[in-house]
Amino acid sequence: MTDARKTKLRRKLQESRYRLCVRFGDFAHPMKDMLFVAVEGLYRMSTNGECIYFDPAWLQKLSNAALDFMLSHQLMHIEKEHLEREKYYMGDRFHLGCDIVVNAALMKLGLEYASLPGVGNIFTQTFYPCCEGAEIDAYEAFEGIPFDPSTMTKGKRRTYMIDTDLMWDRKDDRGECGIIVLAPWDETPDDLYYEYPPATEKLKSKGGTFKGLSFGMMKGKYGKGMRERGEGWEKTVEYDLRKLKCMKESETHGIDERLDERLWMKMGTASVNWKSILNAFVQPEMCDYSFSPPDRRYINADFFLPDYNVCEMKVREVLFMVDTSASVDNEMLSRVYTELYDAVCRFEGRLTGRVAFFDSVIHNEKTFGSIAELERIVPGGGGGTDYGCIFKYVKNRYYDESPASIVIFTDGEAPFPDAKVAGNIPVLWVFTKGGNCAPWGQSVGIT
Repeated sequence: MTDARKTKLRRKLQESRYRLCVRFGDFAHPMKDMLFVAVEGLYRMSTNGECIYFDPAWLQKLSNAALDFMLSHQLMHIEKEHLEREKYYMGDRFHLGCDIVVNAALMKLGLEYASLPGVGNIFTQTFYPCCEGAEIDAYEAFEGIPFDPSTMTKGKRRTYMIDTDLMWDRKDDRGECGIIVLAPWDETPDDLYYEYPPATEKLKSKGGTFKGLSFGMMKGKYGKGMRERGEGWEKTVEYDLRKLKCMKESETHGIDERLDERLWMKMGTASVNWKSILNAFVQPEMCDYSFSPPDRRYINADFFLPDYNVCEMKVREVLFMVDTSASVDNEMLSRVYTELYDAVCRFEGRLTGRVAFFDSVIHNEKTFGSIAELERIVPGGGGGTDYGCIFKYVKNRYYDESPASIVIFTDGEAPFPDAKVAGNIPVLWVFTKGGNCAPWGQSVGIT
């Protein structure tokens, strides 16, 4: 794949992700933590929960509305936990049942398409007996499909299958099977804007069809039964754009004042030998002289003289980053607190640094050098995980002098950025879940 083609695909995906985040907020937000991987010859699109895979030749021809729908379709498969199906239910027939449930859920969001160019017919009901996908689950939908699309000709099968479950079971893949086109650590263009589906694409509603955006999913916010871009529409869009801009500025500056407070407390004993682990970050501090102890050559004299060249070991400033994403519970945070508590105790006041909390942005950075200061710190966060925000923050916050090292406490439930984002700063990953190991830096686990 040429760089030019990769750039075009990345931009197309970034625009779609932006539109969906504006329209659907929390539902679309997980895409910020996902990898988008081009796989030549893949049947349209698939996901494994961490990545969204697509056929680049197919995707580049999709309209904005079709791409928005297909990305939302993958997210809904994940939200409905369809990827966790039992082996008995593998295959096109069950996948079609999943699609029916997913498509019906997307209709409730406002993606009310009967068909789309490049996608085909969008089924929201079973065939026999006929049931609405919104009223049943995937297993019940499976029972209402009296045929198996995999036994049909290629053209006929295409009538029913809009994507593939080929990647559902490749849970460990992080883009190795293709080319990563868009990753969480890629810079978001500043010129992205919100664009409604083109007027040529009609959306269905219970009151008929109309051109533009479906407001069915926004009744509470925009008023019940709204069918056109009426009074107040511009203000609403302006509000959404301003809100998204504030989120972006929060990521850039590294501070989010609206914190969801989390709880942590000391529990048990630490499992990491911080004396050993932080040894590489300890530097000798040379003092010119000191009376403690005095110069031993004059110990029996009637006066004291200072001893010269006293060497004191002092830990340079360390930046501790603590994962407070939704996958990290308060018990896990308390284990992290116990480790920090122990590190401060072991160095007896010689450990100074900063601690901050992160999910997809940085929260509540504080300086500490004693147990008393550590005890006053309150964690915040609770969104999706983005390791990239740590290094963006360091770049913006430490423009004069970088921290001596970065220690990241995390459960490891997110894609890792490229090693180059850390520059020359040593990074230690401390995993709160067993079996995790970072692809670069040093790794240690809390047992």
